[in-house]
Amino acid sequence: MSSYAPGRASRPKSVQTAVMLIWASIVLGLISAVITFLNLDDSATSAAGSAIDQQDAGGAVLVGGLIGLLIGVGIPIILAIFIGRGHNWARIVYTVLAAIGILFGLFGLIGAAALGTVTLIVQIISLVLSIAILFFLFRPDANAYFKS
Repeated sequence: MSSYAPGRASRPKSVQTAVMLIWASIVLGLISAVITFLNLDDSATSAAGSAIDQQDAGGAVLVGGLIGLLIGVGIPIILAIFIGRGHNWARIVYTVLAAIGILFGLFGLIGAAALGTVTLIVQIISLVLSIAILFFLFRPDANAYFKS
């Protein structure tokens, strides 16, 4: 039986790997945000309708993107820190969010394919990272670490 304690340096290898992959996922999210912001004009054009003009649509897309970036990067950063410290609640929250993300990501593959090869590749890498993170978070040594 392991004697892991939250916050100690004796973090098991699987938890270290999961946290490293969460950070990689965060970086991938930032790259995806940069791609989105570079295509902001295209998004604004497609969002503009008869009731709003392109400038208003561009502002809405920008604000929505910034809020999405704060949530999509801020929450995983907080969870990565607390998972690394051995807090089981963070592992549970991350698991729920990752499962939802995987579900929507699988459905989003259809839309990502329409947006281009780069977006599709980023989406696939994101899905693989999420699955790998969940795998490492629930390895036997990780379970022992979070139970202590």
